[in-house]
Amino acid sequence: MAYLPKPAAQHLGIGLTSLYAEIKAGRIKARKYGRRTLIAADELKAWLASLPEKEAA
Repeated sequence: MAYLPKPAAQHLGIGLTSLYAEIKAGRIKARKYGRRTLIAADELKAWLASLPEKEAA
């Protein structure tokens, strides 16, 4: 399964600009199919798993 950028950003709960920044930095890998940018669901899961855990207060 793959997402277009806008639904991917919504799914992650981040802004579209932040998503594109993560792609540009190489932390999220995107693929091109014609003019469309696609992001695999596995990429989104891996990115989320790579974020630091919030410590208990």
